[in-house]
Amino acid sequence: MKKTSLLVLSAMMLFFSNNIFAQVVDDEENSNENLDSFYELSNNNKVKKPFVYPYVRSADVTWKQRVWRVVDFREKMNQPFYYPIEEDQGRVNLFTVIDRAIKDGTIKVYETDEFKTEADYNKILQGAGETKTITKYETDLDGMETEKDEQIFQAMDPIDVKSMRIKEDWYVDKQRSVRDVRILGFSLIYMKQRDDEAPQTYPLGWIRYNDPAVRNLLANSEVFNPKNDVERRSYDDVFVKRLFTSYVIRTSNTYDRSISDYLTGFDALYESQNIEEDIFNREQDMWEY
Repeated sequence: MKKTSLLVLSAMMLFFSNNIFAQVVDDEENSNENLDSFYELSNNNKVKKPFVYPYVRSADVTWKQRVWRVVDFREKMNQPFYYPIEEDQGRVNLFTVIDRAIKDGTIKVYETDEFKTEADYNKILQGAGETKTITKYETDLDGMETEKDEQIFQAMDPIDVKSMRIKEDWYVDKQRSVRDVRILGFSLIYMKQRDDEAPQTYPLGWIRYNDPAVRNLLANSEVFNPKNDVERRSYDDVFVKRLFTSYVIRTSNTYDRSISDYLTGFDALYESQNIEEDIFNREQDMWEY
């Protein structure tokens, strides 16, 4: 009896092991995709939809403040905007995403943050570059060497796109009893270097964030998640969840000026922090205890 039970158990184990092995072989033979993974990715080649913000009535907005801020890609938390420099593992940096989409005609770029006049992107790139004069040495048939000046155009280097400006509205919604924020647009900033001078900021046009084409583009552009490779984040997730660090450079004011117009150094930094604190306290002051 024991012999029979042992033979039956052995046969069952052999049967299941063969099935498992056959299944693995079948998966390897039939799979034409996901060759870089040991399991089938559920969201592979799937078009993602951007996050849908809750509807807000104008009558429910009891307070609003417009803010402009800078996201420095050199900050550790902001590096997913900057890297990879070249496409890797299906990911590209934010400049590459925007640059390709504009050139393909998928999204529009505007001259200012009011989004009224569409900009000529080729002209923007032309302005970001620089015309330089170089000296060439040529040798004639007699062996005489002559100098010749030649002008060349040096295009902008994408690795010098190191920051981004964001325009947004903070508001209080009395219907939901919350203080919330909506991004209106953003502009990638090129650090333009001229000879021995200090780098100058050069905006590469403004992108309207509320444009459905822009939201769809960001939602389907993967960004690196430093904590979990399984959670496939997109640039839309980063903007919506505010997974970046930044500092305020301007807010709506009587004189319509930036902080740098009246303060510098640590004073400007303190003013930026005061604006952030005032916005934070706005929600705290909504409640009575």
